[in-house]
Amino acid sequence: MESSRRVLITGAGSGLGRALAFRYAEAGWRVACADIRLDRARETVGLITGFGIGAMALQVDVGDDESFEDLRDQILAAWEGVDLVINNAGVSGGGSVLNASMSDWHWMLNINLLGVVRGCRLFGPVLVEQGTGHIVNIASFAALAGGPNMATYATAKAGVVTVSEGLRADLHGSGISVSVVCPSFFQTNLLEGFRAPDTTSLNVARKLMRNARETPADIAESIYRSVERGEFLILPTAEVRKAWRLKRWFPDFYFRKLMQLVQQRGTN
Repeated sequence: MESSRRVLITGAGSGLGRALAFRYAEAGWRVACADIRLDRARETVGLITGFGIGAMALQVDVGDDESFEDLRDQILAAWEGVDLVINNAGVSGGGSVLNASMSDWHWMLNINLLGVVRGCRLFGPVLVEQGTGHIVNIASFAALAGGPNMATYATAKAGVVTVSEGLRADLHGSGISVSVVCPSFFQTNLLEGFRAPDTTSLNVARKLMRNARETPADIAESIYRSVERGEFLILPTAEVRKAWRLKRWFPDFYFRKLMQLVQQRGTN
């Protein structure tokens, strides 16, 4: 029997977005798969229709106001509302505060931070009018880690955490829930289109992703369960939760260990 619950996932054409589409389809949700590449969104829909749920593919450029407004209008025309919005779409990049170009800063902040802001601003009022719903913003442990050579990406994702905290406070008492997710590296295609002033950060990211134990399906499962429990800050792996506690309680010790680890990776 088809569930009445409806989820919109941006960046659903690949990686974590596709894994989330699978997980929610498996649970019987109707799934709207939005992606800048409509062919990939359609491919995801084709893969999940076997669950017997309603699914649709939509195109969106989260870095463009009008494109996101069109997405909202299409969702409302098809469903008249939505129960869960997952702002997942994003890009990757590296570089330090000193060497990342201003064009890379603008590109990263527009897509990874303002793309989330657009999703919250456009769908937040829809949920408020309904009196129920949930917004999930995908950030990154990079937002919390304080590591080197990922300034543009980490800053944008830190902004996603802050936006989510503010939105949670803004919506307190409205019946609308908010979550923010901070995963570390896992096996995905996020490095497509990676922008950086040199290859250093890309090589490190490739190594960390290659050595990651978790798959997108693992992260999607953790997110699904945490959202169902109504958690705000979702740290989807034990390794990330341990690092976050260490940084909160022993920040100077954490920084020393972080820089030791960075040095070891640079020499290996």
